[in-house]
Amino acid sequence: MDIQVSITGRIAFPPRFFPAKGDSPAMWSARLEVNGPPTPGRDGPPYVPTRAVEVVTYGAAAIRAGESYRMGHLLVVQGCDMVARSFESKDRAGRATVRSVVKITATAIGLCSRYSMVSESTRPSQPSAASPRMVQGASAAVA
Repeated sequence: MDIQVSITGRIAFPPRFFPAKGDSPAMWSARLEVNGPPTPGRDGPPYVPTRAVEVVTYGAAAIRAGESYRMGHLLVVQGCDMVARSFESKDRAGRATVRSVVKITATAIGLCSRYSMVSESTRPSQPSAASPRMVQGASAAVA
């Protein structure tokens, strides 16, 4: 049986691209912020925790990802493998802490248009007076 993973998340930090060198293929890596399930709060309303997922892809897909995706983009990722790993780093106060992340080897990556409009920039798109919908006679009223 194969592992098939599909995830939607926003690129949290600038992605890294490593060009092909010798026998190694090109590699692209990004850390996505993914919303977890709603969790009951101790003394108040429920909250939605944020999880970190590392996405890695190789070869031609890595070259395309390096040219296309930037910090802040909302991506849909389909992967064929998932590995949990732990590492030691420093927290904000400078103390050593152990962190963990799930790494997904991506087979397909694309911009997500379900939760936000797909655009070339990372800033939010707003309808303008020259919008194609306005030219076609659609109402400008937003409900």
